This record gives sequence, C-alpha cells and structure tokens, in this order.
Amino acid sequence: MWAFSDESERADRMLLGVLFVETQAVSGARRSLRGLLLPGQRRVHTAKESPRRRLEVLGLVARLEAESVVFVVRRPSGVRRVDARGSLLRAAAAEVMERRAVAWLLDRQDPAQAARDRQVIDRAIHAHPSPVVYDHRTSEGEPLLWAVDALVWAAGAGGEWRRRISAVVEVRAVQP
Repeated sequence: MWAFSDESERADRMLLGVLFVETQAVSGARRSLRGLLLPGQRRVHTAKESPRRRLEVLGLVARLEAESVVFVVRRPSGVRRVDARGSLLRAAAAEVMERRAVAWLLDRQDPAQAARDRQVIDRAIHAHPSPVVYDHRTSEGEPLLWAVDALVWAAGAGGEWRRRISAVVEVRAVQP
C-alpha cells in the first residue's frame, strides 16, 4: 500500500489528506490521472481549475481503487500554524502506519517545513516502528498528489463539493 498527502488552508481550518492506493494499482492510477492533463499543463491543481474540470477530476478520483482520509484542525487564535500542522501530521502518520503503507509521498514543502515534517514523522515512526519510507515530492512529478489535492480541496470547499466526495473520503477532526 502507498500513501499520498497534500494539505490546504481555509480561514481558521487546516486540512491534510491521505490517499491510500494498493501497490499494484499505483501505475494504473497514475496513468489515468495523467490523462487529465490539458495541452501545456504540467499538473492538475484543483483550486485553479474551472468548475467543469473540477467535476471531471473528482469523478476520476472517485473511480480510483483507493481510500482516503482528510484530517481537519481548527486553529484557534494563539495556536501556531506549525503546531496545528504537527497535529495533522501525527494523525496522518498514525493512519499511514496503521494501514501498513510501505511508501508515503507528501507534497513538497519549503526546506524548513519539510525538516519539521520529518521530525514529526520520524518521532511517530520511532514510537511505533513501521517499514514506511516517506519523502516530499513535487506534484508535477507525482499524479497521485493531484488526486489527494482534489479531495482535500473538495473537503475544504464544503457544500456540494464535499457531498460529491463523501462516499470516498472520511473526514476526521483533529485537536490542535
């Protein structure tokens, strides 16, 4: 099993999604997602797509052989962004290890944030030994990051968008 993660922020909420894909389904899922690229496009970024394209992307993602969880934390005033993100990462790491993922690819972050992410993930892995190998990657090079981006975007957008993904995404609240 492989895991893929992306995050989003909306007002006082931070969201971190994890998409789980069985190892034998990763190549086919990547191929399907690459089929969404328009001429000249290097990646699909849901926030920048038209509503029609968002429907197309979410429809394809819903048909993937995958499961997903979106963790949400409300960041009250006084709680630093870094601390709230750490709460999300700890919850995601626990889920990744519980599902026995062997690879976890997270969307690339600036070097300082990536170092903080590694500290949180390494502590989680050390506390509950796991064979998972993880790394930050650019979304241009990993189509399954587009899929989790779409799910996180829809969960954060709420309303009809969130209803469209409710059958394929479990949304869980996390305490900061």
